[in-house]
Order: sequence, then structure tokens, then C-alpha cells
Amino acid sequence: MDKLMENHWFLKGISLLLALMLYMSTNLSDKNMTENKNASPFPTSDITETVSNIVVAVNYDEDKYIVSGIPKYVKVKLEGPKNVITAARSQREFGVSVDLRGYSTGTYEVPLKYTGMENNLKVTVQPAKVKVTIQSKAKKSFPVEVKYSNESQMPGGSMVEKPTIKPGTVEVIGTEEELAKVALVRAYVDLKGITKTVTKTAEIVLYDEDGKKLDLQTTPSKVSVTIPVSNPTTTNNIEKTVPLTYSKKGSVPEGLAVTKIGIEPNEVTISGPKDVLDTIKSLEGVEVDLSKITESTTFDASVLLPKGVTNVNPSQVKVSVEVQKQKNTKHKTIEGISIRKNGLSDEFTLQLLSPQGGKISVDISGEASIVDKITAEQITASINLQNLSSGTHDIPIQVSGPNNVSIETKQKNAKVTLVKKENSEQEVQGRPEQPEQPDSPEDKENEIEKPNEKDKEQGKQNEVENQKEQEKGANSNG
Repeated sequence: MDKLMENHWFLKGISLLLALMLYMSTNLSDKNMTENKNASPFPTSDITETVSNIVVAVNYDEDKYIVSGIPKYVKVKLEGPKNVITAARSQREFGVSVDLRGYSTGTYEVPLKYTGMENNLKVTVQPAKVKVTIQSKAKKSFPVEVKYSNESQMPGGSMVEKPTIKPGTVEVIGTEEELAKVALVRAYVDLKGITKTVTKTAEIVLYDEDGKKLDLQTTPSKVSVTIPVSNPTTTNNIEKTVPLTYSKKGSVPEGLAVTKIGIEPNEVTISGPKDVLDTIKSLEGVEVDLSKITESTTFDASVLLPKGVTNVNPSQVKVSVEVQKQKNTKHKTIEGISIRKNGLSDEFTLQLLSPQGGKISVDISGEASIVDKITAEQITASINLQNLSSGTHDIPIQVSGPNNVSIETKQKNAKVTLVKKENSEQEVQGRPEQPEQPDSPEDKENEIEKPNEKDKEQGKQNEVENQKEQEKGANSNG
């Protein structure tokens, strides 16, 4: 044996034999794996399992047609050996497809086919068939409209000019019926915090006539919007310090009463053109929502700018609201409260259309002992007419009164019409002058006759007076 091991030909033969055995073993293993992946040498029982959320692949001419009716997901029921099903589920090498190549426009019932399954598995696609509609693809160009959001949150004085959209039109893809529904093509741009010219990318949103969004493809799906932002020059602006007031919204919950509302600081400095600031005596720049107050609290509030005012300092103030629990709540209605008209420009005259008579009624609720003492003189109702143009307007009615009660107006808005005053000088200048007419002979005669008639009447009066004096003298002599 030792001699054989020392023979190099013997060793070469043994090496060749081992190499052949290894080669055959590898080929047989690959073949078995292909025929039966993860097959077990031990017999296994058949089982049934359902795999959900299988994506359906659709084959059709996408350049010419639009297909509807294909479900996004389907189910596949698998029957066979457990180890084979387990391997198929984990590897997910199977799929479901529908082949519509060769079909023209119309409605068809077509089968769903599976791919990538083992031969020893029984496969059932659920549903087995689907009803599809094939329509010709259409395209139509639409102009893009820019819509702004949060425009009120731009810094004071900033003004948005006409935007530039690139591209200005987009191509909408769909069926003829779908394209006929498109009414608006919009690109939304958020203006919050913008102080200078910016360029933003905005997504395209489609709407029908009823304002309902449409899910259609657009090319491109986004546009570039350049928004020019200008800030009016402040060379003609002035500053003015005015009292800061608040308006109340809603009411505190039942059982609570507001005892005090305070603002710190209670004055602000506003900036803007002189003609605008001349009409502002006070700034109602803080809104206090009482419906959110459940206990005494202090919070920060931004000062709201009226139209035409470019800046306010400070821009935020502290608002403190104090409330207390009511022991005996009472409700009361006070009528006949006159509405004050604040901020009316000298250029206009006011016609109050509603409420009739310029008076409103308010509902008061609070501690019974306090409500009983409140009179109409303690309640103030007003409307703010600052910076309004000529025409008819609905103006919110603001009411104020004692802090420890809740006050609600029965009528929330007043309807007014502002009419611009006419220039009397222009009226005189516009009226044609009448040329002086020479006196006619008849007019001259009348002028002469009129004094004569007056003389006659005067003479008659003198005769009557003389007679009375003579009668008095006779009586005294007698």
C-alpha cells in the first residue's frame, strides 16, 4: 500500500476520480434545486394559502390608449406542499399580469395570468377575469392660474405684483370625456413670511366646475412661479402713536364670567401714509376669542394691521384675561343701543341700510347681581369704516361693556352704503351761465306799477289809523 501511495500515477488517478465525483454532485444538486426549490427529503402534506396585495402588471400601447377597470391589487390562492408554498411566499418571484396588446378601443373581459410559479403548485388568481375599458388617449393644453395662500401673513407693507409662470400652460392627458371636465388648472404658492421677490416650484392641481379635484396626469406636473414682491417707499410715511383696543369673539363657557381683559402695552406706534393715519384714532388690533378661555390666563397676540398701514411697533402684545365662576347666572336683553360710526372719511356720506334706525339689541349673561345693574348707557356698539371705498359693505358690529359679563349682539353685521361727496365748486362751474335778458316794456311797466300799489295800500292804512285816533279823542272829550 505504501508503494502505491508513493506512485505518482496512482495519486493522479485518485485526484481525477474525486474531481469527477464532485462535478457530478454539483450538477445533480442544481437540477434538484431548479425542479423543487427547498425540497425536503421528508414527505410533507399539501396546504392551501392565499397571498394578498399582488400588483397587476398591464401590457398595452401606452402611447395610444388609456385603460380603466384594472384592479391595483389581486389575491392568489396557492395549493401544494407546505415547504414549496413557504419558499414561494418568501421569495415573491411570482406575479399577475394582463396582456392587452392587440386590443383596440372598447370594453372587454380579459383573464388575469400568473407567472413565476412552481409546477407542483396549483394557482388560482382571484378574480380570474376583469372587465376593462380601452379608450383613445387625448391631450389638451390649459393655462395655469396662480393661487396664493397665507397672503395675510406677509410682513406689513409688502405687495404682490403679477407673477410669472414657466411654463404658462400645461398639457393634461386623459380621455376626451375626462378632459371636458377640466375647469381650473392651478398652482398654489405659500406667501407666509415672504418679503422680497422669490421663485417657487408649485405642483399643478386640477379642478372641475364644482371645485372637485381631478386625478389626471399633467406634463409637466410642476411649474416655476416667480412672485415679484415690492415694498412701498417709506419716504412719505409718518408715524403715529394710537391706543390699542381689542375685540371679543364668542363667549366664555357657561358658569364663567370675564372680570377683566388687559393689553400690555395699551398703545402702539403705527407707520404709513399720512392720509391713511389721519383716519385712525385707535387701533382695534387684537382679537380675543373668549370661547377658548376656561380659566384666567395670559397669552401673546399679534397686532393686526389695517389696510394701508405698513408697520406697527410692537408687533406682539400680551393679553391677560381674568375670569371667575358665577354663583347665580342671569341672562338679559338690552335693546335700543345706537351704533357709533368710527373712521368715516370726510370724502363720503354714510347711509345705514341695516339695522333700521341704527340701533341693535344685545344679550347679556353673567352674575345676576351685576346683570341687573347694567343699563344701555354702559354698552357701546360701533362699526369701523376706516379705509372703505364707495359702495355697499357688510361691517362687523363690535360691542363692548363691563368686563365681568358676556355680551352678544343679536345682529352680527351692519350693512352700509358709502357715497362720495360731490364738489360744490365743480357743480357751479359746470352749470351754464344764463345771459342777462334786456327788460321788456311790459316788465318796466310792472316795475312802475308795483310801487304805486304799495303806496295805495300804505295810504289806506294811514286813513284807518287817523280814524282810530279821532274816535279816541271824541271819547276823551265826552
